Amino acid sequence: MAIALAVAAAVLSGSGDFLGGLASRRDRVMAVVLVNHLAGVAAVLLLGPLFGGRLDGPTVFWGALAGLSGAMAVIALYSGFTRSSIAVVSPIAAVGAGIWPALWEIVRGEWPTGIVIIGLVLGLVAIWTISSGGHIAAADDVATGVRFGLLAGLGFGGLLVFLSLAAGDSGIWGLLPARIAGSVVMLLIVVRTAGNLLPGRRALAPAIGAGVLVTLGNGLFIIATTEGSLAVVSVIAAMFPAATVVLAWLVLGERLTRQRKIGLAMALVAVALVAGG
Repeated sequence: MAIALAVAAAVLSGSGDFLGGLASRRDRVMAVVLVNHLAGVAAVLLLGPLFGGRLDGPTVFWGALAGLSGAMAVIALYSGFTRSSIAVVSPIAAVGAGIWPALWEIVRGEWPTGIVIIGLVLGLVAIWTISSGGHIAAADDVATGVRFGLLAGLGFGGLLVFLSLAAGDSGIWGLLPARIAGSVVMLLIVVRTAGNLLPGRRALAPAIGAGVLVTLGNGLFIIATTEGSLAVVSVIAAMFPAATVVLAWLVLGERLTRQRKIGLAMALVAVALVAGG
């Protein structure tokens, strides 16, 4: 059950990132991210009762830390995109989202079996392969891109670790303080940059859709952590770039490179190994 939930979390989060990418092409990135977070707050309020659970003190604490960590990750990611190449920043951030929670679980003494470890390593390689399909120009500041990628990966990894700590009997309610904390950070950024709080009409709908889908994906991730190992769940959930790439191919007609085809194949094998182990 945990693996199925993690796969579903990856598909929903990757689909949300696809919609977020569409919205970001049409308007200011930070305004899109703000709407994304606000839509997430609404989604939790509407869907939280369906998943059950309760919102207690520890859930608020860990959820708020998750939101701040996620906001840091987004800021680092987009800052890296403006200072270096997406091909440098994105794969490092994506692998970080999977590896930090796995390391956290291992440090706590939860070692997966041998076949599962092989699947997890292959999964991390798949994440890198799928995410690093871009071209790095000679003028790109690679060192800066690596720094921002590491920071973004740490933020995304922290988001998943803190969400797992907010799990238990809370259902998906840990996402409420997470989305509120992230919304406050993004609101301050948007106001400080003297831009419009909301994106234009063409970007508004996909930004809202992105927020709902990513929130659902995070919610399934939380539930998955209560059913299985955080190391396994985090690496599978971090395969979300696969869904984004496939949707870009199906909807926008973007070329599915040989490298990304290999990455998608490795992701499928990785999930099979983890499930079999």
